[in-house]
Amino acid sequence: MHISGEILEEVRLFANSVVLGAALTFIYDGWLILRKVFKHNIFWISAEDLLFWFGAALTVFMCLHEQTQGVLRWFVVAGAGIGMLLYKNSVSRFYVKYIGDLLLHIVVYIKRLAYFVCKPVKWLEKCVKSGFLAVNSGIKKVTIILKNTLTAYIKWFTIALCKHNGEDGDLHNDE
Repeated sequence: MHISGEILEEVRLFANSVVLGAALTFIYDGWLILRKVFKHNIFWISAEDLLFWFGAALTVFMCLHEQTQGVLRWFVVAGAGIGMLLYKNSVSRFYVKYIGDLLLHIVVYIKRLAYFVCKPVKWLEKCVKSGFLAVNSGIKKVTIILKNTLTAYIKWFTIALCKHNGEDGDLHNDE
């Protein structure tokens, strides 16, 4: 029994659409893993989804254009849906859970390592900062002492000039 080339081409197109559906779902699971590892708000989740679906639509369009000259065939859409369902019900759950957990543990380990490495730097920063604060405090104390000493000398000098020029404190004794 001989199968025509057209039917083989249609089977190949269907198989490609199943693989494409599975691949798109696999890539989306990658986004889910990143969301699991790096928590972020609804704005960034929405932006990621928009970016993913724009890329997915462009990819599907390019594949359709290349394989069917842009003609939309419903069995291609069904094949992509079947590929998505097959992947989602077989590998996806384990992929997202275990790879996500593995990456989460790696990130936590890196954070702990960074904390351990940065702890001496933080301690040094604290010492330098406290040293600068101590120097600054010392400068303030010396400034206050100098100001008080200078004020006392000015008062003493004023009193001495007043006694020298007369009892009434008039420095210009013109009489």
